[in-house]
Amino acid sequence: MITMNQEPAKAAINAYFSSEAAEMYCILGGGALLAVCAALLWVIFSDRFSTALAVTLLVVALLLAGTGLSLLIRDGQNRQALVATLAGDNPIVIEHTLATEKARMQQVANNYQNLRYTFAVFALIGALLIAFTHHPTTHAIAVGLLIFATAGVVIDRYSEARALVYLQDLQRQP
Repeated sequence: MITMNQEPAKAAINAYFSSEAAEMYCILGGGALLAVCAALLWVIFSDRFSTALAVTLLVVALLLAGTGLSLLIRDGQNRQALVATLAGDNPIVIEHTLATEKARMQQVANNYQNLRYTFAVFALIGALLIAFTHHPTTHAIAVGLLIFATAGVVIDRYSEARALVYLQDLQRQP
């Protein structure tokens, strides 16, 4: 029979998913702030730029909220399943579950570079729209793209660092 100390794995899982949840709440808060800004722009100002910016900020807020909520739900389910498996007494199932989680996290870690490329493209499009157009609506869309790209880079900077620590913790498991 295989025996293993499951406490380090449980600690790594709980630390990772707790930090993930905290970041998702920050993302939801940021989305709410953008929605409030959009509402204020819509109500207080009546020019084309402000109206278009309000709509653009609302779209970014909805994207952030959708991301935050979906990850909170998915991560909560993942955490519960992992912790429940580790609480079991079947070492083969535990080892298989940890191996599956390691593979999942390796894929997550591998995706961050592609996300950086994606956010760089959004930022570049935003910058080009500002540089080469003069229409208020286009500038508002450009600002939204820049805000989205900036938020994505900041969010993923923390997410990637956390994912790499978690992956290292998982790789230390037998």
